Order: sequence, then C-alpha cells, then structure tokens
Amino acid sequence: MTDVSKQTIPETAPPSFDTPHSRRSLFAGTMAAGLGLGLLPAVAHADTPLDSITTILTIARTAERLAVTFYTNGVLNHAALGLNGAQLNYFKAALIEEQLHELFFTAAGAGAPLASTFSFPHGAATFTDLPTFIATQQQLEGVFDSAFIAAVYEFSALGRSDLARTACQIAMIESEHRVLGRAVLADRLPATYDPADNWTYAPQDLTSVGAAPGVVAGAGYLSPMPDNTYTYQQAYDPTTQKGLIPGLALNEVAKKVLYQDGPFVAMGTGGGGGGGGGGGAATPELGSGELLATGLLPIAGLLLYRRRKDAQARAARDSSQNQDTDDATP
Repeated sequence: MTDVSKQTIPETAPPSFDTPHSRRSLFAGTMAAGLGLGLLPAVAHADTPLDSITTILTIARTAERLAVTFYTNGVLNHAALGLNGAQLNYFKAALIEEQLHELFFTAAGAGAPLASTFSFPHGAATFTDLPTFIATQQQLEGVFDSAFIAAVYEFSALGRSDLARTACQIAMIESEHRVLGRAVLADRLPATYDPADNWTYAPQDLTSVGAAPGVVAGAGYLSPMPDNTYTYQQAYDPTTQKGLIPGLALNEVAKKVLYQDGPFVAMGTGGGGGGGGGGGAATPELGSGELLATGLLPIAGLLLYRRRKDAQARAARDSSQNQDTDDATP
C-alpha cells in the first residue's frame, strides 16, 4: 500500500481556466491566508495514465474518511463556530452523506484506507473560527470535486460506466456541500461569498484520482502531530439511522437524508447497470414502485415513472382501438 504521507504534489499542467474570476480568487481578503485552491493547478489530459479501479476506490474511501472526520469535528464544535438551526443541519447532513459515501466505496471493493488519522492546516482553530472552518471545507470539497470528475473519466475509460455514474452522483453532492458552505459564510462576508453558486463549470484540477493523495498531503492534511491529530470514527449507522458518536445528534436529520442501499438509478433508462459488470450490487437499479412505497422517489425518478406509465396507457389505448377496428371489420 502506498504511503501517501511521503507523496508530493504532482507537477503542474496548464490551469483549467485563466479568467480573472478563476478559483484562485475564491479566498480573497480575510480568507486568503494559506487556504486557497492554488494547490490544485493541474487539469487532466487524455493521455494521463489510468489508475486501477481498486486504487480509485481506495483513494475515494480515504478521502471520505477525511471528510467524515472534518464534519464530525465541525458538528461537535458547532457552538464555538456559531452554527445552529438550519445552518448546523447543513453540516449534519453533509456528515451523513460523506459517511454513506465511505461505506459505499468500502462495499464496492476499496482496499484498506491509506490513512485514518488526519491533521488540518490550521489545527484546532479549524473548529473554533467559522471563516477558517469554511475555508478548509472549500479546499477539501474542491479536491473532492476534482477527484470525482477525474474518476468519471477514469472509470469510463476502464469500462466501468456503473462506477463512473456513481462518481458523478457523488461529485454533485460534494459540490452541494461547497455551495452550502459559501452560503453560510455569505451571511457574514456577503461581498466575498454572494452569490454562493459562483461556478458555471466545476473545475477538474487533478490529472487523475491518483494525484489526490499528494495534493492532500502537501496541503497539510496527512501530518498528524500531538496538538493536531484527528482520527476517523464511523459517525453514522444507516441501518439504525442513528449517530454513533455522543453529542452528534444526527437522528432527526438522518431521517430526511434520501438514500437507499446504494446510489439511486431509475429503471427503464436502457441497459442494465453499465459496462464492465459488477454494477448490480454497487448501484442497484431500484424500481419506481419500491421507491414510491418508501417515499424516497427523487423528482427525476418520478418523471421517468410517469413517462413509463403514460406510455403504457397509450399502448393499451392503441391496442383497444385496434381491437375495436378489427371487431368492426366485416
């Protein structure tokens, strides 16, 4: 197993965009103290060597453990951060979602995590000062977004469109976390963080998923010291829908986080799980009827369900009309 603590930041390639409003301006003003996304300079190219599926899954599992650790400590220190009510629930939901992602990658075949004990660039201040907390979140979610975009490309090139689809689904959720974090801080720094949704295209600033550990290590997340050590602990049990760490109080939020045994994929969209096989267990294609019964049917699934029902009704009506025509023919 690769020791990610000894990896270095990969050599840079041309930046993903050079506009005046690029990601490099994200942490302007009071947020610029070493927490910008300038550590993500590279964009993927078609000739980038592909990581193995196991490597991608393992790195993703490790990244989700870091995310769980980050959000766990944020929720536990919500009073110091000034988070409460709906804003606190944003981060509780993010914690639950990151935990579900970690469990998914574990079940999908990830190897042993590359790390389970982490550090943060600003140590304990990360969880006592809201601007520092949000800036750290933005940096982490920026890495995660880029890694999952790279994973979509790599999984597809490796013939695993089922896992590519899941990587896309997770990237969309990580991007939601980023925007919600910006929205929270916009209440205090509106000139810098309003609007919260400020990207037209999420940047892919990693050449491959395999580049992520070196970037994370270089940013200071894999250098635990006595006064800056945070160890992953499973925070949420999807079977019981309860938090596993005293003080997290996730239960009520957990009941509102929509999930199944795996990522939702609507039936009737053609194909059976994507190329490469193995998608049945990892990305179950749950029927619309089952989802309706559980009350967890997303809008997209509902539209597909209604479309299929309409098509069935038209087919039945056409068949009936044809039968009536045949019966009327002498």
